[in-house]
Amino acid sequence: MEFSILGPIEVRSDGRALAIGGVKPRALLAVLLLHANEPVSAERLAVALWSEDASAGAVKTVQVHVSRLRRALGDAALLTTTPAGYRLRVRPDELDAERFEQRVAGGREALAAGEPERAAALLREALELWRGPPLAEVAALPFAPSVITRMDEQRVAALELRMEADLAAGRHAELIGELQQLTNRHPWRERLHSQLMVALYRSGRQADALEAYRHAREALVEQLGIEPGAELHELHAAILAHDPGLDAIPDTGSPPPAAPADRALPAPPNRTVGREDELAAIGERLHTASVRLLTLTGPGGVGKTRLALETARTVEADFTDGARFVSLGAVQRSEDVPAAIVNALKVVLLGGESDAQAVERFLAAKHLLLVADNVEHVLGAAPFIGGLLGACPALTVLATSREPLALHAEERYPVSPLTLPEGRTPADPEALAGVDAIALFTERARAHDPDFELADGNAADVTEICRRVDGLPLAIELAAARCALLSSGEIAERLSEALGSLGAGARDAPARQQTLRATIDWSHELLSDAERESFARFAVLAGGATIEAAEAITGAGLETIDALVAKSLLVRVQRPHTATRLAMLETIRAYASERFAAGADAEAVRVRHYRVYLAVAQRHGTDQALLGVGGKENLGRLDAEVDNLQAALRWALDRRNREHALAMVAALGSYWLARDRHADAVNWIDQALSLPGTDAHPALRVRALCDKGWGLWRLGRGDEESAVLDEAEALARRLDDPLALSAALKVRADREARGDHLAVASALADEALQYATAAGNEWAIASALSAQAKAAGTIAAIRERVDRAAPRLAEVGNVAELAALLSSASYEALCIGSDPDALQFVDRALPVARDLASPLQWMFVRGNFGLAALLTGDADSAQLAFCDELELCRELVTRPLACEGLLGLAAVAASRGAADRAARLVGAATAHSYGMQQPEIEARLEAAFLDPARRRHGAGAWAAAVREGTSLNFEDAIAFALEGTPA
Repeated sequence: MEFSILGPIEVRSDGRALAIGGVKPRALLAVLLLHANEPVSAERLAVALWSEDASAGAVKTVQVHVSRLRRALGDAALLTTTPAGYRLRVRPDELDAERFEQRVAGGREALAAGEPERAAALLREALELWRGPPLAEVAALPFAPSVITRMDEQRVAALELRMEADLAAGRHAELIGELQQLTNRHPWRERLHSQLMVALYRSGRQADALEAYRHAREALVEQLGIEPGAELHELHAAILAHDPGLDAIPDTGSPPPAAPADRALPAPPNRTVGREDELAAIGERLHTASVRLLTLTGPGGVGKTRLALETARTVEADFTDGARFVSLGAVQRSEDVPAAIVNALKVVLLGGESDAQAVERFLAAKHLLLVADNVEHVLGAAPFIGGLLGACPALTVLATSREPLALHAEERYPVSPLTLPEGRTPADPEALAGVDAIALFTERARAHDPDFELADGNAADVTEICRRVDGLPLAIELAAARCALLSSGEIAERLSEALGSLGAGARDAPARQQTLRATIDWSHELLSDAERESFARFAVLAGGATIEAAEAITGAGLETIDALVAKSLLVRVQRPHTATRLAMLETIRAYASERFAAGADAEAVRVRHYRVYLAVAQRHGTDQALLGVGGKENLGRLDAEVDNLQAALRWALDRRNREHALAMVAALGSYWLARDRHADAVNWIDQALSLPGTDAHPALRVRALCDKGWGLWRLGRGDEESAVLDEAEALARRLDDPLALSAALKVRADREARGDHLAVASALADEALQYATAAGNEWAIASALSAQAKAAGTIAAIRERVDRAAPRLAEVGNVAELAALLSSASYEALCIGSDPDALQFVDRALPVARDLASPLQWMFVRGNFGLAALLTGDADSAQLAFCDELELCRELVTRPLACEGLLGLAAVAASRGAADRAARLVGAATAHSYGMQQPEIEARLEAAFLDPARRRHGAGAWAAAVREGTSLNFEDAIAFALEGTPA
């Protein structure tokens, strides 16, 4: 049998093509081939073919397609059904994609071994397997685009590797035409550009090679807004210098693996120069078991952040849960550090938890390296970091700070400036090029002036510049940024003049800090008046800004902002699928903040800052924006601006401006709740409500109080919730605003329903619906109908009210409320004993919840699906769902919610006769219930599964196995539960 996906999808048996059918059967075959010899569930196949909105009937359609595909293949043993899903058996060499990968790997190994001819032959064989665009006939289906992109990337990477092999074999002249076509087709592949430059140079065409570099740079700068990387820069310099190494057969090992698309650690904007010894030393210390907290100390601009990140990248594979980065640069108060860690690590807060408790719970279960950057201005949080080390035995912290944290566990590593040339007489350029400070200046200078070269005529000036700034990387980069405008001699002269005024500075400041400040002073003096003004005003932007926000707040035009970027005073931050952002290095921002505070217009700029970000909060933070179909995008936009939003709110509170403060908390309440930031919601709202005169803004107070009520419930402070919601309702009634009153009544109805006061809840929901209808607001009408459904007490009422509310929620796009309603209805149906209804409700919830940006909601839905599947006789689907639930429990460290998954898998084991395993899981569930109460569900599982298993196994043996289960810790309990179950 031969399977082909590197082009049109095709199956051949004994050389004869088999008829597979239309688009969907071919797509089904493609997905199974992409997971050859692995089980793929019917649900996963349905999502691949119909997207996450697949209907409940999609799974049955998958089963029909599988049956037809099995007949088309002519061998039932090829496509089998397992408990975990469908498995397509593919033998070695039967799938063209596998043969491609094997030959590419062989070519890479041959090239590394110095066998370019063999490598080129293998890579040609690999590329000849491609018969056209991959999966072309199914490209429009949901699973295909990302797969096609990955496969195309693999093909181009193999092409690049083949070019490398042919160059190593001396075929440079033959490759020029092909490489010219490839660089036109893939203008952003720097490796192809470099290969074309080498081929041209080796063919005696130096001028054409330099022209190829110019074309490459134009493509990268004009279309992507980035300078060529270090490889192209260095190759350009080597061609200019007629480097003899270009004529030799290079050491052509395989190219480095591509960086992951979604990194936990920020990627550096350019290559790190030098620091090899420091990286090795810090890495070695982090591998020492006794080192739990290592602080990199040194003055601003010495490169602590970059060194910490580079080290973290080298050692993250040695930590089971990798490395994570938390920037504390924008945090204004020590008490806000736990919240910053919660946001950076995306920790889900559980009811009643503070930020500090959530961080401790989350990290206690992780073997992780936490990089805490810029700790020096929040040293009051040092005891909190020390406490984490005690509570989290597998946590290691790598901190950066201008001064030590002064903790018992702390070890320190002073970061020195880059090495400078020895002696006072400049060495020759070739010798200087290997000195770290000179190498950094040279590389960064080339980024601004591609023709810059270190030569006899400028070596003394470059050496003087680096010495003047004491080898501080930031100062060197700032000086090198001037190369687009000034010669190195002019830079040295101006820098000397700037440094001549140091006597007026603080005498007790370290010399390097004086030098850095003088360097920034000098850069600042070179700015135009408009640039200086905009530079100072940008300091108000705590978390950086989009270009549009920067223009609105600083009053700068695009040309002025671009000039500040070009002069390295602003940094461009580009992330996939997001608008370009601008930011300042912390040292630069500290300097700009001083200038800003001394300016006459500081307060006016802060007012503009507040208005811009209030508009952002009001646009992206409404219920419609966050709970609707665009919820992920709007949450992402607010996540990106959280530092600015909170800075604007802090300004309003500090100015005791009650209207501004209330407007901002009212706009941000839904965001805090959607991100499970319940403590933030309550704390910020309390501060706003405590300002004098807030009675003058009743509409804002109603919204804030409703959000506070939700936050109090999620924090486990339900005893305070009732008074808050009563106040919101009373205010809304006095306001005579039907929409505000409907919202307040809806929140109260939900609260009463949670407390099983269904008659009261139903009355409140009915009244909420009346006012929503009077206001004519479809969103509010749908929300009130949802509240009515949650207040239903019988299965007939649940069915009727859910069927009335769900379509209205879908029509207005309130997908978050829809998922919550269907999941809640499913659970209530299970408690009542109406299992088919429960399964129907949760089947409807699954595609809705899958699309939300809430792993917590997905966990609830999967747990409810597991219970419904189990109680309707589908143990296989139940097992998969409980495994999903427990995987998320482990990832999010939501310990109380693990009890349901553990007990569910215990019932699955009992249903299959594995009584000993069932009993151990019961013990684990008991040990890790943390007060989680599900009396109706537990009673049903006990009666249907666990009690019969106990009787069969014997009371003594069962009790012994339960005791073994109770001894398992959280991690071991989940590992045991997932053991031997499908991933």
